Amino acid sequence: MPLYSTNLGIAVNPAACPPEVSGSGRDDVRLLAIDRFTGRQQHHHFRAIAEMFRPGDVLVVNNSAAIPAALACQVDGADHVIHLAARLNAHRVIVELRQKGGLPDWSALRPGTTISLLNEPGHVISRGSIIRRFHPRSRFWVLETDQDWYACANLLGRPIRYHYVDRPYSMEAYKTIFGRIPGSSEMPSASRPFTQSIVETLQRRGVILTELTLHTTVSSHEIEDGDVDPPLVPEWFNIPAAAQRTVLKANHEGRAVIALGTTVVRALETWAWMGKTHGWTTHLVTPDRPPNLVSGLVTGLHDNFTSHLWLLYAFLSPEHLKTSYDDARRQGYHWHEFGDLSLIR
Repeated sequence: MPLYSTNLGIAVNPAACPPEVSGSGRDDVRLLAIDRFTGRQQHHHFRAIAEMFRPGDVLVVNNSAAIPAALACQVDGADHVIHLAARLNAHRVIVELRQKGGLPDWSALRPGTTISLLNEPGHVISRGSIIRRFHPRSRFWVLETDQDWYACANLLGRPIRYHYVDRPYSMEAYKTIFGRIPGSSEMPSASRPFTQSIVETLQRRGVILTELTLHTTVSSHEIEDGDVDPPLVPEWFNIPAAAQRTVLKANHEGRAVIALGTTVVRALETWAWMGKTHGWTTHLVTPDRPPNLVSGLVTGLHDNFTSHLWLLYAFLSPEHLKTSYDDARRQGYHWHEFGDLSLIR
């Protein structure tokens, strides 16, 4: 894979809290509309997004819902936190290890090391044994567990929260209007600003909504600039027959297919490139593996050193993306899951 820089050199401005905390609505965030061919930018409030769709456009949404995937644990007697990254089966998971305070933990653990899940009083309620490190340059570990830790998460877990979020928020803050199938480590955040009013306006305009499922892994794992072998955790997806028919018909008729989030792009382009409509994917969309089914996307503003930027380069030139992000920074846009959005088409 040729190297694409993931360092835009932009000091991002994270959203510290949901907009509702300051009395705004979810759809009061901002929207940066970018023409993928010319790089031309326009600034809007998100609630105006329906005006940027045409009759016959297809909007593909992700119906996966986030689970409380951050769990207190002990490793060799020391308190830590794990983030559930993927459920391979009922007794095998991929997890990301973090220090008790939430900072990344790069400890070198031995196969057979026990990770113990803790309840609120600090008692051990389940145990897992490390099988191996998932990738030589990662904080991910493959574990064999004595219980289904994704089921345990519903009782013991908290939403994954990063340092830029000002305080813990309940799972309600991480729900989206489309999420109905639990399984994502983190909220498919491009869906967060959508409201019932926006959905109804889209439908009145003749926009066709269809859905698929992709359970997200954790988004926090940084990659080195120019990394040709990044640690990609597999994500489970399913594209129902109805969505397949809707997308293929739109492509055949030359109508736009807009993905709501990078998760939707990854699922649809796995199908396009590999012929799979369900199962596990680590497919990377890049300028060398460009989208075949998707013509545009709604997505958040992505940080430096994330593989999401490779995907965006498949829609926008690096120059147009950097110019757009520079402009968004000057305009006071906010990054990350509670922040502002972009529409690229």
